[in-house]
Amino acid sequence: MAPDLLHLHELLPGLSVLPVRHGSLAFSEAARKALLDHRFEMLALDLPPAIAEEFLHAVEHLPEIWAATWIQDGRRWILPADPCDACTTAARVAIQERMPIAFVDDESPTTLADDPDLPDPSSMEVLGAAEYAGICLASLDKISRGALRERAARMAARLRALPTSPTLLVVRLALLPDLLRELASPSQGIPPEDLEHPVSELELLPVEPNHLLFALGEWPLVAQEAERLRADPFGQIPPSRAWTGRLLGWARRRLLEKRRASRIPLSELKIAARFAERLARLSGQHQPSLWDVVQAARATSGDSFATSVLEAAKFHGHEPFERERLKLGPFRAKTPDDETRDWSHRLLPRPPRWAQVKLRRDPEPEDARKWIREWKPLSLCSHLPEDIAIERFHREVRERAKARSVSNQPRSRAFESSLLDGLDMRETVRHFWKREIWVKEFPARELKLDAAVIAFDEGGPFDYPHRGTWYAEHQNESTLLFYATNPADDPVGPGILRSRYGGLALLFPPIHVPDVFAMDTPPLGARTALETLVAGTCLFARRKAVAFASWEPPSLALQSIAHQAGKRLVHVPLSSFPATAIEKLRTFHVLNGKDVRGWADRFIQG
Repeated sequence: MAPDLLHLHELLPGLSVLPVRHGSLAFSEAARKALLDHRFEMLALDLPPAIAEEFLHAVEHLPEIWAATWIQDGRRWILPADPCDACTTAARVAIQERMPIAFVDDESPTTLADDPDLPDPSSMEVLGAAEYAGICLASLDKISRGALRERAARMAARLRALPTSPTLLVVRLALLPDLLRELASPSQGIPPEDLEHPVSELELLPVEPNHLLFALGEWPLVAQEAERLRADPFGQIPPSRAWTGRLLGWARRRLLEKRRASRIPLSELKIAARFAERLARLSGQHQPSLWDVVQAARATSGDSFATSVLEAAKFHGHEPFERERLKLGPFRAKTPDDETRDWSHRLLPRPPRWAQVKLRRDPEPEDARKWIREWKPLSLCSHLPEDIAIERFHREVRERAKARSVSNQPRSRAFESSLLDGLDMRETVRHFWKREIWVKEFPARELKLDAAVIAFDEGGPFDYPHRGTWYAEHQNESTLLFYATNPADDPVGPGILRSRYGGLALLFPPIHVPDVFAMDTPPLGARTALETLVAGTCLFARRKAVAFASWEPPSLALQSIAHQAGKRLVHVPLSSFPATAIEKLRTFHVLNGKDVRGWADRFIQG
């Protein structure tokens, strides 16, 4: 016996029931597997016969999202072919298997009682639909009302009128207690349905792709990915807990395609996923909602990433050719031939809760082109908060270089006539067999540094075309030599361009140096941008040692260049710094004049 099905052969021969929550991918997969794994000869859906033809046509249009829509009780109702809904998935399999489909629900509108608050449907993946329904039955039976009982009685009568054959009934959980009670009671015929407002103006329309978030039970991205995985013979639908990570990864790829100067470490995605899960726990849910994921993305990686997450969740990828489309909003709907009306979802009558999130969006392409045209190449300056951050990092690199320098390390020697700077117990124990006492000696002079090279990425010859020298604006700033990505590729605001360091060098106290990247002959035989940066730094540094921060120790070529200039490189591994801090430092902004600093904070996101 499958854990998802309730076999009611004793109540009605051949009948099996799949209790579902509509709009849930987990129950949709349960319906699909039930039809494919069992030999049913008929499918029954909790939908009215009046909309059967339009609904089946909408299912045939998949993966494009079409919806049957009609007017009832002065309100617009919609029934989309949702790939994440059990009725749609079951009807699609039945059409492919040439299985007859019966529509056994009433034509009267659904109410909030048809869509009660139930436990998170993701738990169904572990429990199975049958056990999930068993957990819900006690509470559902308490809230059962007269309208639901009459609807269940008419549904039971229609089921008895079907031919006796193996039949699968897909029914919402709210109707299950009354339906079981009616099937267990003697048959009394079909009770009359009091239909004051029949279905009118029934039509089939494609849903506007940008409005699918309002029409589908799951995120449009989930619906698209579910369709793709079902088409793959080896594809497996991932569990509900995996969709948060998939959404964040998809959004990250979309953002990096647009923002060339930005990087989002994978560690930030893990932090955002954990944050979203904790927000979901606070609201009593097992799985994060879209609001939870957007807020978590905003908190960890800024507004641009949060916007990308929202856009990725709304993306479906299948746009119909028809121009006449059903347009939906949170509360109002519009068709080409009708006025704007309040609307409801036939299977999800309880309106979702919507929240407003204010995000700073990236510029539109037309605005970006305008800002590039208005750029004045002779008026450039930096963003002051980034200057402060890079100077602080410069000081930290130099301090760590001093601590790692061999000349700054304490030395041990055998005791002769003085204890020097104290007893070295480790070396004394090690040489105890020779009856020797060892003492420590700290160097009288610490290593002095006035320059640091920070090599994030050596890169190819065309990866970092923006190269130059920035001079200090005051005595507390360093002279900066750098190579970076082209800022013109990533405008973020009027007079504001964004770039990404490949490597930089800082000289403090500031001195006036020529632009080593613009020399006719590269200094000291340098071949790459990093070698040119090291050569220029070693030529103009006053001290004998230069701090060199990079992921790997300096190569023999770099050490040779430093030796030609009479310097030595003291390596500081970048892996000793937090990855998020490194990524934040690599991104910097070029401002088109000091007056731009007045509004730069409105466009530059942290």
